[in-house]
Amino acid sequence: MKGTVNQDITFELLVQEIADTMQVERGDTIYQPGSVSSTVYVVKDGRIKLAYLDESGKKLTLAMVSAGGIFGEMCLVGEKHRRHLATAIEDSLLYSVPRQTLSHVMGDDPQALRLLLGHFADRLREFEETLEDLAFRDIQARLSRQLLKLSDEYGVKTDEGILIGFQLTHKELADMIGSARENTTLALNRFAREGILDKSRYRIVIKNEKGLRAKMVAQN
Repeated sequence: MKGTVNQDITFELLVQEIADTMQVERGDTIYQPGSVSSTVYVVKDGRIKLAYLDESGKKLTLAMVSAGGIFGEMCLVGEKHRRHLATAIEDSLLYSVPRQTLSHVMGDDPQALRLLLGHFADRLREFEETLEDLAFRDIQARLSRQLLKLSDEYGVKTDEGILIGFQLTHKELADMIGSARENTTLALNRFAREGILDKSRYRIVIKNEKGLRAKMVAQN
């Protein structure tokens, strides 16, 4: 591998020749807290949710990983057992690579190591934003920021507005903002009444992005 990787290296390119593939369905668990941490995963297609799960069963979504993204990488820096839950929120195709195999590849290529370091920096920033939301923003502000983030990353322009481009339940959205499902539904209903969005069971369309951004900074 040394000297063979160009500046356009991605996690998928890095692992596709050394990885096994696995198909998972929506709702499947890839690993859970306490599982042995010995495998790194790259998403070929689909979407995976990483969440903290406390002893009562309450979830807090830490990140969503889409095609090209990596997860389970903490085993590369000494994690022995998983500390969070990884589940598929869409039917997904994954690459799986043993820790030792990927460590060897990265040790041979500085560009691969820089790619991983950049990923750690991005993931840390994402976790810090989640912590800031929980500490300083109310439910409506947290929900607004999350919807805007989903719109930026997965939004599809339609005649109605910006459609969040995958199925999303109120419970899944509540887990993303650290709220109860009932409170999240109440906030969504309020946004719908105010013409900010349209919603159905699995579908959210943002109709007024400016109004949603105003909710993000307002504290009620």
